[in-house]
Amino acid sequence: MSYQRGKITKRSVDALTIADVGETRLWDTEVKGFLVRVRRSGRKTYAVKYRVGRRQRLYTIGTHGSPWTPETARQAALDALDQIRRGGDPSGAKADARNEITVAQLIDLYLAEGPATKPSKRASTWEIDASNLNRHIRVLLGGDIANGVTKAEAAKAIKDITDGKTAKSVKTRARGKARITGGAGTARRTRITAAAMFAWGIEHGHVRNNPFKGVKLGAAPKRETFLTVEQAKKLLAAIDSHLAQPYADAAKLLLLTGARKTEILGLQWSEVDFDRNQLRLPPERTKAGGTTGERRVILAAPALDILRRRATARSLLPEAKRSKFVFPSSRGDTHVTGLRRPFQRACEAAGLPVIRVHDLRHSFASLAVANGASLFVIGKLLGHASTKTTERYAHLTSDPLQEAAGLIAASLIHRSRDHV
Repeated sequence: MSYQRGKITKRSVDALTIADVGETRLWDTEVKGFLVRVRRSGRKTYAVKYRVGRRQRLYTIGTHGSPWTPETARQAALDALDQIRRGGDPSGAKADARNEITVAQLIDLYLAEGPATKPSKRASTWEIDASNLNRHIRVLLGGDIANGVTKAEAAKAIKDITDGKTAKSVKTRARGKARITGGAGTARRTRITAAAMFAWGIEHGHVRNNPFKGVKLGAAPKRETFLTVEQAKKLLAAIDSHLAQPYADAAKLLLLTGARKTEILGLQWSEVDFDRNQLRLPPERTKAGGTTGERRVILAAPALDILRRRATARSLLPEAKRSKFVFPSSRGDTHVTGLRRPFQRACEAAGLPVIRVHDLRHSFASLAVANGASLFVIGKLLGHASTKTTERYAHLTSDPLQEAAGLIAASLIHRSRDHV
């Protein structure tokens, strides 16, 4: 080890040589603790040595060369010493920063440990969350320190997703591809997911701030479509004519029950209660999860007929081939998927505008309103955990109000004529 003292200047730093053993150190005569170290590799670094309690610490400022010159390094040393006088510990803070988790590590923690802390959240929802986080947030912010992400950076990431900057095609199977398109809808869902992840990180001591909380987005477009009775009848006829039996039965049950797509496609025979004419879905199979307990879906006679027919067909199969699912897949021990495309074909055959499968649930609600059901009853039929969710159908109940207003107006006009 070679020790020297003198003012640290460009000339004195350039003149430093490599020590035969250890390293060479040049201690500045103007700023106490400020030094230059010359390693065996020839690398020259600026640093400042100080004491915290009984412990000596060495804070590395940076390597000699742009941007670190003797002047900029001396100023950094003065700033560090000022921080130390005020009770700070720059070396410790730098070590803490190195040890803080990145956004990518937070994503990994959230997806691995989060499900155990949120038992009411469905596995299918976790899969969607994982897709949004891995395909968008990890791509844009994965390498950043989670605590260092600002609200402005979070807002920019969401805008980049909206603008399609994370769009690409991903190979999923031997011949399969997933198209990641981005867009406003994806950005909106990703912001919600990222905010939930950071909130979870705060709760479990992984991060201190939530940069995605409060990031502004445009209002989600209203996409609800309600079928009239005539349109629903045309669609049911087209479903029977153009869809294979499992898809046809599943689509009709969706319209006849107002249930969610995942609730019907993943329906198991253990959840069908023929004695009480209802489906009894456990909390983990419903969107509301544990907030409402078991969800009961009422079965009208046509819905019961579909299920009884499928139960009879199942009973004719050998025991080993009887699936636990009402709509079993032809491959593996799981249920059918991919209803969207067959459903679109049925819409086209019925001469209807192509609607979403989920619009069958909205149509069930609108037909219930048309037949005099109250919002309270509709909420129960649909399994809404909150009355606010059901209030989207309030505008469909305006006819009684219109009628009442008409009666009042008529009575006023009638009385005014009597006085003429």
